[in-house]
Amino acid sequence: MPDHQEIPGAAADAHSLAGVRATAVAQTELFVTEQANVRRWQLLIPATTLGRVRLGAMVLACISLTTQLGELQPTGSHVWDVLARLSLAGLAVGFLTTYVRGRTWVVDPIVLPLFVAVAGSALRDPIATIGLTMILLLVQALYGSLRSWAVRSFFGMLSLPAALIAAPTPIGALMDLGRSAQLIPQILLVTALTRAIYAALGRQEQAAAREALLAQAGNEMLAATQVATVHRIALDAGQRLATLSPGIALLVLTEDESGLRVEAAAGAGVEGLHAQVLPAAVLTDPAEVLSRIAPRILSWNVEQLATRSYRLVGGVRPVPEPVINAFRTLGTQVRLAEDSLRSHAELDRQANHDSLTHLPTRAKFFRELITAVDNGAPSSVAMLNIDLDDFKKVNDGYGHAAGDELLVQVARRIEEVGGNNGIAGRMGGDEFVLLLTGVADAAGTVKMAETLCDRLVEPMRLSEATVRVGASIGVAINELGTKASELTRRADIAMYSAKARGKNRVSLFTVEEHGEVARHRLLEDQLPYAIERDEIEVFYQPYLDLTTGKWAGVEALVQWGHPSMGPVNCRELLALAERTGELTAVTAFFLRRVAADIGNIPGGSKLQLGMNLSAHQLFDPQFAEAVLGTLAECKLAPSRLALEIVESEQIDDARARAQLDVLSASGVRIALDDFGTGYVSLASLRAFPIDQLKINGSFLTGAPETLDLMLSVGALLGTETLVQGVTTEEELERLRDTKATAVQGPLIAPIMPAAELAALLAEGTPAIYRNVVRHG
Repeated sequence: MPDHQEIPGAAADAHSLAGVRATAVAQTELFVTEQANVRRWQLLIPATTLGRVRLGAMVLACISLTTQLGELQPTGSHVWDVLARLSLAGLAVGFLTTYVRGRTWVVDPIVLPLFVAVAGSALRDPIATIGLTMILLLVQALYGSLRSWAVRSFFGMLSLPAALIAAPTPIGALMDLGRSAQLIPQILLVTALTRAIYAALGRQEQAAAREALLAQAGNEMLAATQVATVHRIALDAGQRLATLSPGIALLVLTEDESGLRVEAAAGAGVEGLHAQVLPAAVLTDPAEVLSRIAPRILSWNVEQLATRSYRLVGGVRPVPEPVINAFRTLGTQVRLAEDSLRSHAELDRQANHDSLTHLPTRAKFFRELITAVDNGAPSSVAMLNIDLDDFKKVNDGYGHAAGDELLVQVARRIEEVGGNNGIAGRMGGDEFVLLLTGVADAAGTVKMAETLCDRLVEPMRLSEATVRVGASIGVAINELGTKASELTRRADIAMYSAKARGKNRVSLFTVEEHGEVARHRLLEDQLPYAIERDEIEVFYQPYLDLTTGKWAGVEALVQWGHPSMGPVNCRELLALAERTGELTAVTAFFLRRVAADIGNIPGGSKLQLGMNLSAHQLFDPQFAEAVLGTLAECKLAPSRLALEIVESEQIDDARARAQLDVLSASGVRIALDDFGTGYVSLASLRAFPIDQLKINGSFLTGAPETLDLMLSVGALLGTETLVQGVTTEEELERLRDTKATAVQGPLIAPIMPAAELAALLAEGTPAIYRNVVRHG
């Protein structure tokens, strides 16, 4: 379709989509505008009930004053008429400013009743002044203390007769005064009810504020991690509680050598007492002791918070019970927070410290070690691995209780020698560690380790006896780029080196002395992850049949391509796998990989497959079953597999013979590798199901009679004889006239990956290999 041609209906759809989008945008903007308006109204409307009541009273009073403007009449005096109108406006302004400020003005008891009197005197019906008086009394009843409210109410009531007296017709006003006097009890009752409502709402707000304050303080205390923080939060909350209740004073006292020290002071007239020392009598007669310091406080409540800690709550009148309960709740929160911190500290101690010696556990120690190594400069951090010598003798001779006593004393001596720059830890059993920071040099660290060694060899007095033990200590110092795990490994290697040299001595790790050991330890640690990281590789070296000149088989060699340590050959890899318990996994992977590789090579199905085997695997009663199961899984015939075992006396073991018999009976071929370099008796060879002897290539350079002797053993046993390590044509020429049945070596074919093996087999037999065929 050309680019400029429109799809039918596309323009209409686009127009419709644009309309939908415009509608959605408009609705979104409308919603945002409505939410903004709601928030503005929420800001104008008070959050508390008392605030909303005050707002309502102020609004209604202003509306009422507005309606009263129409009731004003000329009094015959222009100035008085203006004053009347200004008085109504003044009342409105007074109500509004009182609401905004949240409290009345000092001049309100005089000024506002005067406004009522002036405005009321100008009303058509002076008796309507009762309404202005009611408005004044009701609005002012919602503010201030009881005393100030009584004063304002008294002067407010005077505004009524004052307005009637100031009216233009005083005689009629005096008659109305009598009628107005009859309403005074009702006015006072309504005012008193309004005041009661105000008092109830005030108490409700105070209670809500106290609850919110206690809830916030409780959450903060539970989140605190130190007792000092809990106490600081509690003191701050106590001071804020005191300020929430007018006329309330708070003192928190702590007893020390000098007396009762004021830790916190808040509220009515006691702020100046902070940090002062009070006599002990303040706990039994606080009113008398504090009468000169805080004369306004007439009633005190004394409670003990904890040992040597007290709380005093006072008031100008008896302290209300809700206020006392709030302070008690705060005290309970403090105790709960302290209990929580103690429980957490105990759980942390149990999780991170050894229950016997109280030293850091392995996990905690290594966290400290990682921090020190990551933050420390090279050669500034040292680790000592300490293993007790002859601890088992104490445990066996005097019992586990004596052994535990010994471990505790050892821990204390390690801590003493480590000092302020040392962190000791227990790894388990009789193995300890010591982390040293701020190390100056290796010689000083070794000297400290020797001092520790001398301290540990000193006699230790136990409940049952006095015993003596020693310690082998390995020392490792961090270098540039050394990680905590490597430092640990080095200290461990150095410790075993010290123990191997005679115990009760110190060994400093050096690459020159311990490098090969460190390499093996590193390989052992990382071998379990080598398969999943795809670091295990398989290579192949085919061998040739001397009679037919064709490829007779291929030896598979497993190798570990370590990313930093380089290649690990087959023999070393199998030895590592044997020590680390990974031999079964490596063997299974090896066999599966070989089956997969050979199965993908054209002509590979005709080759015999040789695989190296560790003699120790034959001691596993499940080994033969595991090999046959893997062969079945890989759909590989047992007769194609030849397991190559290095010649050693271990194959004489009855357990090895049982496994070999099972494998041989199932068709698996058995090859004896490096024949002639180990020790196996001829009787053993006759008894074992050997199918192939692989003669070591070193015999090619020795006396011909020795090689002939090795080959004659094969002929005697009726097995194949494969000569390894063929490197020259002269060696090939020599083997043509011997009893050897096959040859293998660099001249025949080098070790190669599966892809090169496939290419080699596809080429057929090269010209040089034709010379290998034995004549006639």
